Amino acid sequence: MGFMDSRNMFDHCNCFVGDIEDGKRYPFNVFNKEESDERYAKKSTEADLSTLAAEVANKADESETEAIRARLDALEYIPIKINSFTASPSLCEMGSENTIELAWSLNKSPTSQNINGTPVTDNTKQYAGVSYEQTYTLNVTDGQTNVSKSVNISFANQIYYGVAADLTTITELPKVLSNNKARTITVNAGAGQYIIYAIPSRLGDVSFYVSGFEGGFEAPVDQIITNESGYQETYKVYRSTNANLGKTTVEVRGE
Repeated sequence: MGFMDSRNMFDHCNCFVGDIEDGKRYPFNVFNKEESDERYAKKSTEADLSTLAAEVANKADESETEAIRARLDALEYIPIKINSFTASPSLCEMGSENTIELAWSLNKSPTSQNINGTPVTDNTKQYAGVSYEQTYTLNVTDGQTNVSKSVNISFANQIYYGVAADLTTITELPKVLSNNKARTITVNAGAGQYIIYAIPSRLGDVSFYVSGFEGGFEAPVDQIITNESGYQETYKVYRSTNANLGKTTVEVRGE
């Protein structure tokens, strides 16, 4: 048996091409270059698929989380609400022109809001030159719930009350801007002074009670009074039957 060189122990088909091409070695007579490239590409793709599978799993986790959050949001949903809606002033003197300041607050930010159909932003709105009764309606939505609230702007004239010696100084008496003719007043009628109560005729008649007893006032007389805004109106002016009544509390009732 002759000497065998260990370098020739393996079949020549298992030898490799000595050069490295594109960073890879190719087996001689096992795979050609194209076949080896294909196998390499397949293994690279398989490695990428593993990474992709992990990414898909992560995406699935995110989707599940989003689904849970959506369900929680649905359970936690709070409908939009108008906490307050005010107008200032809400009562104005007849004959006057006014700038009305509307203000409101909500429990959350709306997706849209309007007043009488006109879109508004922020939480305030001014209207200038208002000289007659108005109704302003605030409409808001959060995309799911729609709510509205209204405020009214009313006009009234002064009601005068107090003490005086005659009926020539009615507009110098204390006054209250109101369309309500009924109230309780306390006055102090000194020597020669009468208790006076003057209301717009359109409000109708009133009756007077002192210490629970009705009476003590004369029939009213008509008087045209011009207010500070230049508006004229006919008044019913009531005067106490007697003067010098001192400190007196009078309950004025509407009829």
